[in-house]
Amino acid sequence: MTKRSEHNAHEVSWTLRSLLAAGLLSVCAVATAMSATINAERAVREREATAAMAREAALVADLAEYLTTETAATRNALNEPRIKPAKPITALAVIDDDVFNLAGFDFSALNEARDDASERKCLAQAIYFEARSEPRIGQVAVADVVLNRVASPLYPNTICGVVYQGSERRTGCQFSFTCDGSMDIRLNKRKWEASQQLAGAVLAGLRAPVSRNATHYHANYVNPYWAPRMTPTATIGTHKFYRFPNRRLKEAAPAAM
Repeated sequence: MTKRSEHNAHEVSWTLRSLLAAGLLSVCAVATAMSATINAERAVREREATAAMAREAALVADLAEYLTTETAATRNALNEPRIKPAKPITALAVIDDDVFNLAGFDFSALNEARDDASERKCLAQAIYFEARSEPRIGQVAVADVVLNRVASPLYPNTICGVVYQGSERRTGCQFSFTCDGSMDIRLNKRKWEASQQLAGAVLAGLRAPVSRNATHYHANYVNPYWAPRMTPTATIGTHKFYRFPNRRLKEAAPAAM
């Protein structure tokens, strides 16, 4: 091999080594950038998880404070002097035999009791179909939304009216379980009984404002069109809760997905 050939071969070898080194540097740079991106994304996720835990802790603290206050009030009520006991049935019979003939009985009391039972059932249905797999605080939050709507002039003034609003239409029902066939599926007996018990407790006064005046909510895996127009109030379990941004807003949006 001539000196010129050896020189050319040496230059080619040097060029290849230079290209290889440059390629390795590029790979290292790309790997470093990817690692930095992954670390940044991980940090963002960790911050979001920490914030979510803080919000959940605040909601639990609110509920605990509310329940403590209600328990104390109930204990004080139980310790107060009792009113004069009612007369036994036998004594009433001696005084007025018409009691047993139902003369003058106010049957509106029975109608009121029937209405109360219906309202309790509607609230239990909302709790069961919307939040039966949620923790208890999530179920209380759903009940809170229903009652917030009852109190709002934008919605019907009864629990059943709120829950079944729009259910006569194929689309437009406010609570999706009332028009998507969910109610045709066999109930889980244990969870249904628990929902009924919770509904009764809420209507008896054990109501915690954990939704923070929310009138809307949706599952965290959907993005309804109305959410950007609302003010977020809480995230509980798999549900995000919202209220109207101001009292003058007249348009109502669906409550659940």
